[in-house]
Amino acid sequence: MRKYLTILALAIIIVDVNLQAKAQTMTKKILIYDCFETWTADFYSCISNEKLTLRNSVLYQDEEGQTHYANTERISSGILAKKQFILKNPVCSKAELFVFHGAGLNLLCNGVPVVENHNLPSTGWHVWNVPVKLLKTGINEFVFSGKGTLLIEPSLYPNRSARSFDEGKTWQFDNLGVNNGNGEYVVRLRLQQYPEKGIATSGIYDLLSVADKNTVHGEYISANDIQVKCIASIPDGTSIELQYRIGKTKIYNPASWSAWKPFRRKINNTWTVNNILDERFFQIQAILKTKNATVAPYIEKLQITASVKYQPADENIRVVSVENPQSIISRIPFAYQELNYRTQALRSMYNLDQVIKDGKTEIEKFVMLRNWARHTAPKGWDWGTSMWCPPWDALVILATNKQPAALCMCTHYSTIFTQCAIALGYTARQVILDHHCVAEIWSNELGKWILMDTGNSQNPEMNCHLEHNGVFLNALEIRNLWKQNRANEIKFVYANESGITEKEKNDFESSYFKNFRRFAIPLRNNFLGNPVPGEPEQGQSEYYCDLYLWWEDNCEPVESPEYGKTSNRVSDFYWTLNQTFFDLISSGKDTITVTLYNNVPQFSHYLVSIDGGVWEKTPAQFDWKIHNGRNEIAVKSVNLFGLECPVSRVTIEKQIM
Repeated sequence: MRKYLTILALAIIIVDVNLQAKAQTMTKKILIYDCFETWTADFYSCISNEKLTLRNSVLYQDEEGQTHYANTERISSGILAKKQFILKNPVCSKAELFVFHGAGLNLLCNGVPVVENHNLPSTGWHVWNVPVKLLKTGINEFVFSGKGTLLIEPSLYPNRSARSFDEGKTWQFDNLGVNNGNGEYVVRLRLQQYPEKGIATSGIYDLLSVADKNTVHGEYISANDIQVKCIASIPDGTSIELQYRIGKTKIYNPASWSAWKPFRRKINNTWTVNNILDERFFQIQAILKTKNATVAPYIEKLQITASVKYQPADENIRVVSVENPQSIISRIPFAYQELNYRTQALRSMYNLDQVIKDGKTEIEKFVMLRNWARHTAPKGWDWGTSMWCPPWDALVILATNKQPAALCMCTHYSTIFTQCAIALGYTARQVILDHHCVAEIWSNELGKWILMDTGNSQNPEMNCHLEHNGVFLNALEIRNLWKQNRANEIKFVYANESGITEKEKNDFESSYFKNFRRFAIPLRNNFLGNPVPGEPEQGQSEYYCDLYLWWEDNCEPVESPEYGKTSNRVSDFYWTLNQTFFDLISSGKDTITVTLYNNVPQFSHYLVSIDGGVWEKTPAQFDWKIHNGRNEIAVKSVNLFGLECPVSRVTIEKQIM
C-alpha cells in the first residue's frame, strides 16, 4: 500500500537552536516547505501540476437530481420547455449544456438554434456544444422543442424552469411535468472558465513536533516570528489571501480551535502572524480569487518559518519502538450510520454474528458475509410480484427478495452486504460503477478499503473480490490497472469457483473491466437511519442524481462532466479509519501525559494496556507513570457497535538514575 505522511507532506530544516538554561526552555527556528499533498480543496480550487490554483471549469445547476425517473416533462408539438441560467460573467472558452434524456429535442440558446449535440457515452445524458458567443451577462434562456422528455426535481426555488402550451407565447413557472408541480428541469450548464473564488486548506501543522522530532515531547510554550512566504503567480485582476487558525488538538474541533484570522500582508508575497501563538497546532487557508474568468492565480510553493519555544523532554527517556499510525483525511464530509434500532434489528433478525462466526480472519468474515448476502435471493434481476425497485434499505430488501416480491439486482445485493457489515460494526459503502454497483469495506487488518462484488451475475457463486499479486484491490486500483492495459494481472477470487463453468468465467471476466470507465461513492452510508437525500429506485434508470463523488483522472472533469462533485484526489475516496493516535508530553519527573484521539466512526471509548497488563477503559487524556527500565503502553478504540479497532503502541526505556 502506498505510504502516506501523517498530517502533511513537508521538509523540515532546523535553522537555529538557542538553549536558555535559566528558563529551562529551548527555542528553535523552523522552516517548513509544504508541497500541498495533504491540502484539501473545495470544488472550485484544485492542486494541478503540483500547484494550488482555481479549477478551470464551472458547473451551473439549480438541482441535484433528487427525483424519480418517471417525474418528467413530455415535450411535443406545441409544448415547449425553458431553462434559465443567470451568468455574472459569461466569458469562457467552451460551453456545454447537459440534459438528462433530451434525445429528440431541439434547442434555442437566447433565441438562436444550437445544433451540435450528442449522447454522453453509456449514460442517459444528452449534451449540446453551445457557441460561447451566444452567452450573455444576466439571464440566459435555453428553450427546448421537438419530441422528447426532460427530468424534473421538485422544488419551489429558484423558479428558473417553465413550460409553454402555446409555442412560447406564455410561460408557466409553477406548473411543470406529468405531476403539474413546481420544480427545476435536470439541465446543467458547464463553462470552461475560472470561478470567482476557490478555497483550499492545509493540513494541521504541529509546531512542537516540527521543532522537536522526538516521539516524547516536552511542553509547548509558544511560537512567534511566524511568516508564510508564497512563490506565486498573481496576474492582474486576481488575488491570493491567506488566513490562519490555531487549536489545542491535532484534529480540528470548533470547541478547541480559534476562528480564522487574517495574516498581515507584507511585500514579496510574504504574510506574517500578528500575535504570538500560544497553541501548538496551526492551519492555513488560501483564498484564490479572480475577476477575469480567463486567468487564475496559483501558488507554486509555500514556506513557513517560525520560532518555537518549548521545554525539552526528559533526556533520560529513550524511545525503543513506535506504532503510531499515519492518517489520510478526506476534504469532503461523510455521514456514517449511527447505531439505532434498525441496525440492531438487522443484526439480530438475520443472526449476522452467526453468519461470520467461523471466519478466522477479518477477510474470511467479509467473504462469508458477501456470500450469504448474495444467496439471500438466489433468483436475481426479477421484478417480482410488486414490479418495484426497493430503496437502499437492507431490511426492506431482505423482506422482499425471497419470493421475490420485488426486484433484487446488483445495487440491492451490494446494499445487503454494506448495511449488514455496518450492523456488525464495520464501515462499508456502496460504489457506483458504469452500469454496475459494488461495495467497498474498510479492512482493519489490511489498513485499506477493498472492493467486494456481491451481485454480478445470475449465478450466485460468482460473487467475488479482486486481487493483484495477492493484494486485495479497491475500485481505483482496479481502474488504474485496467487503464494501464494490465487487467490480465488481476485475479478474480470467487466465493465458490467449483460452481462456475469456464464459459461463465470467460464471458464475465472479458467484459467486466469496462464498468470501471468511471466510478463514484455516495457521501454517506446512513441509509438505514435516513432515506434522504437519496435517489428512489437507484440503478433502475441511468444515473442523474448528483449526490455522489465521481473519480476523475484530472482536475477538470472529463469522464463525468454532467456532475458537480468530482475529484482527482485519492484521499477524497480512500481515507483511513479506525485508528487511535497518541500524543506524549513529558510533563514531570516519571510522568508522561498521554492524549488520545481517533478517526473512528461512531466512536465509543478507549482501552489502554500498560506493560502488557489487562485492557482497561480510559479517558482521552491521562498520566502515564513510568518506571526505570522498559515501559510499554498500548491503546485502541472501540466503536458503538462493540468492534475493537487496531492497537497503537509505544515502548520507551527510562534510564536508571
